[in-house]
Formats: sequence, structure tokens, C-alpha cells
Amino acid sequence: MCGRFFLDSKADDLSEHYNLPPPELFTARYNIAPTTPVLALDANKFDLYRWGLIPSWAKDISIGNRMFNARSETVAEKPSFRNAYRRRRCLVPANGFYEWRLENGRKQPYCCHIDHRLFSMAGIWEHWQDAEGNEIQSCAVLTTAARGAMRELHERMPVYIAPGDYEAWLDCSNDNTAAADRLLAETAPDYEYYAVGSAVSNSRNEGRELIEPLSR
Repeated sequence: MCGRFFLDSKADDLSEHYNLPPPELFTARYNIAPTTPVLALDANKFDLYRWGLIPSWAKDISIGNRMFNARSETVAEKPSFRNAYRRRRCLVPANGFYEWRLENGRKQPYCCHIDHRLFSMAGIWEHWQDAEGNEIQSCAVLTTAARGAMRELHERMPVYIAPGDYEAWLDCSNDNTAAADRLLAETAPDYEYYAVGSAVSNSRNEGRELIEPLSR
């Protein structure tokens, strides 16, 4: 699963990587948690989305609180996710994410990354309207079975989309998911990780110190 991540690349780096400028409201964040705004890119532009997908048919926004991840193995069939998967895929930029492992009776957080470089997690997004007609855009990050070194830390990991595959992932024309299905099956990120301090476990904490390696 992926329940917390960070994005500390500068706006210029995002623009160069994706060939699009991020919103003016963009700022680096080191403890991005579900239900908060996250930066994501669809086929046309960057935008901010509530992290936790709210299906268009949902009666209440709270359903999204627990739908911040979508399993890649079932995303095409689950009623909550299948329409978004066919028609509204996105990229969620990150420089890393956090996972926790039980050690000596306590949950130890780890920072997971790819040499701290900017990368993209596979996402899907959806429209939802409340009773007053106000629209909310929400998203979910896709996960898959852990591979490589990540298997020692957690059973799941975010689906990584390589830069050369961005166009294929974002192409939702004619509800064609063949290319997306392939990318989910073949994802092979070279995630590595190290222990960090317990402060990241509180989503109210922020700052670069959260990703500093833990001194043992």
C-alpha cells in the first residue's frame, strides 16, 4: 500500500520532467496524507486532487477516505475504480513514499525512493458532485505486489510508470486499457529504502527532516 509520500522537487524540475508547468499553488511537501490535496497530471495538465477516490455514484464524500489506493490486480473490475481506470488515468509525481514495518514491538517508518529522483506513480481520478453541485476531483494511487528489495519491507508497492510510458498510460481514448494493463503487469521500479524517525507517523508534521536517515 502507499498511504504517505513526499514530493520535494522544485517547480522548474517538474516543468522540465513533464514538459508542463505545475499550478501556482504547488509547494514541496514531505508528509502527504490521504484526504489532502495532491498534485497529479492527466493527459492535458497538472491539477490538485483530493487523495482518496470518490466514485461518481457515491452519496457521501467520506467513502474516499479509505480509497486512496487501488489494487492493480482488480482495478479494471472493481465498481469503485473501473470507470476511472478506463477513462481517467493520471500520473502522481513523487520523490519517495513511506512504509512501516513492525520491529521490536513498534512500527518503524522507512523512506522508499529511487535515488531520491522525481518519478511517477500510476493513478486514476474521478469527478464527484455534492448536493449543492460543487465538484470535487479525487484520485487514487495504484499498487501492486512488492518486487525486489521491497518484498523485505512490505507486501505492496506503488505502480511505477517510466517516463517513456507516460503517453501510453495517460491515453484513455476509446476506453482502451490494453497498454495500461501491460504497464501494470510489467512495472519494475528499483525502489530502495532506509529507516527514518517516528515524526513522519504523525501526518501533521512537515519538513525535510522527515526524510533524514535515522541515526541508530
